[in-house]
Amino acid sequence: MAFVGDIQNEKIIMLSRSDFTIYSLWLILVPVLIISRSIMAIGSKLRGTDIANADRRNKKSITVVLTPLFVLVFLSVFTPIVLGPLFWGGCALIFLAGVIYALSIAAFVKAKRGLVTTGIYRFSRNPMYIAMFLTLVGFVLMAFSAAPIMGILTAIISLWIIATIHWMVLGEERFLESKHGEIYVKYKHRTPRYLLF
Repeated sequence: MAFVGDIQNEKIIMLSRSDFTIYSLWLILVPVLIISRSIMAIGSKLRGTDIANADRRNKKSITVVLTPLFVLVFLSVFTPIVLGPLFWGGCALIFLAGVIYALSIAAFVKAKRGLVTTGIYRFSRNPMYIAMFLTLVGFVLMAFSAAPIMGILTAIISLWIIATIHWMVLGEERFLESKHGEIYVKYKHRTPRYLLF
């Protein structure tokens, strides 16, 4: 018969070993990254033009954005999957993020060319990034399910990723304003950057 104290001690022992379990959060994080990139590639092919931010070809942008993501993947290798309410809550957020992401890509495909202001883009100028934020919150919950220290580390890295994404969004907005002019300015005034702001 296991007691709560025993379960807590078992988690601490499992996280302090030099070896790691194969059943870690990387088993969830890596497929999420691969699937999201695959969906974007399919969407770009169907649209006939690249959906990804044009600035992603810039080496500085790639380095700034990918560095914290690689740190998160590295940390996920050492964060065991521990089933519980926080884990399942994280799964629910990641599922919701997947739906939002798919709706975002669908809006791009449907629009074919130009500025996308229909579909889910009526409610947010950056629904793909909202999906990323929800995914990160989901992983934070899953990491807290394993151990508080893993949750705190994952939260810190997630905030780093969110800061880099926001930096990227500001650059995208300048680019879109110069490309689409008054059409984008009007869209910007009637549609929030993320959801409520």
